[in-house]
Amino acid sequence: MRTLMTISLVLALFGAAATAQKGGARPPSPCKHWKAWYDVQPGTDPPTLHVAATCKFPTAGYTVELVPVQAKNAEAHPEMYVLKRVVHKPEGMAAQVITDVPLDYKLETSTEYKEVRIQPERVRVRVERVQ
Repeated sequence: MRTLMTISLVLALFGAAATAQKGGARPPSPCKHWKAWYDVQPGTDPPTLHVAATCKFPTAGYTVELVPVQAKNAEAHPEMYVLKRVVHKPEGMAAQVITDVPLDYKLETSTEYKEVRIQPERVRVRVERVQ
């Protein structure tokens, strides 16, 4: 009887853990130190939006990029620019060394965004104006 109760308890705990993991528990983002700035310095034509971060991966060979996303409420928030972080895993063998990969994104635009949002992290980065 005691063994049956122990097995039932263990199965219930495993089931709860699996449900919690499926329900949106995300691994931590590999990218940190997000910065965004709008460059309107003299000689910069057209003005440029810059977004940068540093990403840390467990092996060499990873690449990462930001791609524009059409936000669901883009008309309601024209001051917000939404990007999606896309990670490309290394193909084949890779050195087993923790690697920092710089992430840089540039967009020539006359629109002066106030905030950049990064998906899937849900990171919000305030855009600084550089004159």
